[in-house]
Amino acid sequence: MKPRAALLLLLVSALLAPGCITDPVTGRSVLGIPTSDAEEIQMGARYAPSFKSQYEGAYPDAELNAYLGEIVLGMAKNSHRPNLPWTFTLLNSSEVNAFALPGGTVCITRGLLYQIDTEAEFAAVMGHEVGHVNHRHSVQQQGQAALVGLLVAGVSLGVGYVAPEYAEAGQALGAMGGQLVLLGYSRGDEMEADQRGVEYSYRAGYDPRELAGVFELFKKMKGDEAPPELLSTHPLDDKRIAAVTEEIELEYPEIIRTNGAGLTKTTAKWDRLMGRLRAAQKVYDRYDAASAEFGKALQSGNTAGLRSVLATVEECERALPDHGLLVSAVGVVNDKLGNTRVAKRKFEQAASMQSDLFEPRLYLARMALTSGDAAGAHRWAEQAVALYPHHYGAQFIDGRALDSLGRANEAVERYSAVVQLAPEQSSERQFCVARIAELNGTATR
Repeated sequence: MKPRAALLLLLVSALLAPGCITDPVTGRSVLGIPTSDAEEIQMGARYAPSFKSQYEGAYPDAELNAYLGEIVLGMAKNSHRPNLPWTFTLLNSSEVNAFALPGGTVCITRGLLYQIDTEAEFAAVMGHEVGHVNHRHSVQQQGQAALVGLLVAGVSLGVGYVAPEYAEAGQALGAMGGQLVLLGYSRGDEMEADQRGVEYSYRAGYDPRELAGVFELFKKMKGDEAPPELLSTHPLDDKRIAAVTEEIELEYPEIIRTNGAGLTKTTAKWDRLMGRLRAAQKVYDRYDAASAEFGKALQSGNTAGLRSVLATVEECERALPDHGLLVSAVGVVNDKLGNTRVAKRKFEQAASMQSDLFEPRLYLARMALTSGDAAGAHRWAEQAVALYPHHYGAQFIDGRALDSLGRANEAVERYSAVVQLAPEQSSERQFCVARIAELNGTATR
């Protein structure tokens, strides 16, 4: 089983007890898992760190995050479930994605955001995500193994190329909870969420007709590769455009009558902040190209190719010196070239710059363990596990460190997590099964 599939099954397994629930938006009784708001919030909180770390943590622009958060949280607090602990994060990943987790965690990636033209389009997309949470769509999807990510863009230079012995647990992690670019919900769910995107963005003063522009963007991105409707769980983009148009005509005829007079399509601040983001994206385009070359060079053992990649990522770091992900990337390539001291310095710098950046902490933990510094390995691995609880590599390193420190009970907890998360035939899992038996004083089978 692939690591991402394992994490998805953990998530789906929490949703397998059948029953009926009430849709908070429609008031209808629907098939789903009887789940209280508190349980739903707890479920989202359990998985949010791993999902956020998979998408490289928060994008390091406080002003942009705050501005977008005001838009999203404003809509959420004026929606059908205003009392959920809503949060918003712009994630620093080139993957094209937006998602929401049960309980109110709402995210969008840099890879999608920079392609959105207007503030009203953004509001409608985020209203769609809020809608999935409010309808409790994830709770309704009992065991549907459709929580699979559609990777549209980018390969992470750093996390995607962690040393094999500390491989990613959930590297292909599909975002749960409803979004526009992942397969996951039924067509009916998606259409309901589109209706909420229209409703919530309109309540917030935006022109909801702009949502159609997002579907046009998706059509352009898909090109000729859009699957036949019968093979896709999402409605076709043309049908969604038509449905949104019909929804507005029927439910909000004043928009048509006044041609959206008084409604916001975009703002000067949005344009300014998006201009800054799109300039940064040009740097990330070079970084993403280097990521692909890095993988090829690493696989083939091409040292000259790795040095070329290093030169590119160093240029990216100089262009965006406050972006910890790029600093960490310089560390990754130096590590593969054997420049251990430089790599360690870069990882420490990246970790100090960004408290939610997983990759440098994983590497620092590995380096400390390799050098025999069990206390240092535990310190960094503990931070890595907190950021990405479902990463079996981080759990494994911390287990080894705790084991070396004589903290057997805590080591067993980490090893048990590895057994649950790691592929069945992986060396980490096999080691942990044997070591748990030894520490528990039982014979291995």
